[in-house]
Amino acid sequence: MNSMINTILDHKNVALANIGWAILHIWIALEIEESMEFLVVVLVIGGIFAFAWRSEEGIGRRVMLLPSVLYLLVLPAVAQSLTGEMESSGYEWLDIIGPIIWFVIIPVTLLASTQEWTGIGTTSEEGFWHGA
Repeated sequence: MNSMINTILDHKNVALANIGWAILHIWIALEIEESMEFLVVVLVIGGIFAFAWRSEEGIGRRVMLLPSVLYLLVLPAVAQSLTGEMESSGYEWLDIIGPIIWFVIIPVTLLASTQEWTGIGTTSEEGFWHGA
């Protein structure tokens, strides 16, 4: 079980998942939103995750903390899309899978970026709480 959690919370795996999500959002920015401002935000966040992926573990996790906290701002819109209160994107597959991915990627990214302090997914010798 712990091995699976370690794999899921590995900073490189989480960064790659977020890079993939950012790539999809490039298409969303151009096709659906038609917004250059949204595209810039997506590119900056994607760049942060690319940097995290290329970085050593400690730096990568700390760098991922900023977008993972910013992701919390998306939660109300995600909840609205699940309840049908939000306007459709015009793509049924995206309206279905988008909120599901958000509800997975937000907590996983937050847990991965705070693993150093929470110790979640680490062995008993690792993490802030166990090493003190």
